[in-house]
Amino acid sequence: MKKFLFITALFSLISSFAYAQVEFEQIKSRTQEKLHVTGFFDYYPFGEYKNNVYDGVFKPFIKEFSDTAKYDLEFLPISKNYEDTVRDVAKGEADVLLGMYAETSLYGDMKFIYPAAIDNPIHLVMLPSSMNKVRSIQDLKMLKGGIHSHEHFSDYVKNKLDALQIEYIDNSYDLYGKLVRGEIDYVLTSIYFGTIETAKLGLRHQVRFSKQSLWTMPVFIGISKSSFHREYLSHMLSKMLSQPEIHDKIKNQMISIVDSITQQYAGTVPPSFTAEERARMMEEKDE
Repeated sequence: MKKFLFITALFSLISSFAYAQVEFEQIKSRTQEKLHVTGFFDYYPFGEYKNNVYDGVFKPFIKEFSDTAKYDLEFLPISKNYEDTVRDVAKGEADVLLGMYAETSLYGDMKFIYPAAIDNPIHLVMLPSSMNKVRSIQDLKMLKGGIHSHEHFSDYVKNKLDALQIEYIDNSYDLYGKLVRGEIDYVLTSIYFGTIETAKLGLRHQVRFSKQSLWTMPVFIGISKSSFHREYLSHMLSKMLSQPEIHDKIKNQMISIVDSITQQYAGTVPPSFTAEERARMMEEKDE
């Protein structure tokens, strides 16, 4: 029996070594093929395109992977909207989607890479004097809320939001202006996206984030099922994301981005959120 177990263990070890050698040989012999990548393009720090250049928390991770696997990394330009971008990836116009949610119909034609790369906690933002009004999600049903239209949620969270009085607002100035003026009672936001947006407005000390998240959405890397490289990418990316140090790198990158922007806007004077100020800002934007 002991001899059988020894032979089985030895065979398993040899098989693992042989597979590792195959992986190494695949990488070593790989021609410089393009790896087409896209992701969130209006939801920093998860992803954005600024002056047609992609940036976001997953960029160092996918660059490290492409360098190791000898891919020529290419970020695709954005489509008309995020939903169309995901559909384009599903059709094979890109290999990798940087950021998506499980059990969400939009990603039905994508292959998920497990484990998740990072979590996206959703928090409540209120004026400090009003925060004690809310003890549970049930309390929100009696209040009016606002959400930035660039926020992206899983289907599970969307279903929860259907029970609330929510207004979707296209920019942070108008969203938090409504909060400051009392036109809405709260904002629901990703802790990362919301921290950055309030910092840019100089509101970090004028509003308060809930200590606990209301929901936490795992954020995954996705592979197009139409990608020629899907099996190789699936195996290698999953193997990479299974390493605790890779998760630490992604989380530390997120913290670094948020801290850097918070410090950059530390001296920003909060807006007055008057009609005159908004009209002036719109004129400057049009110019």
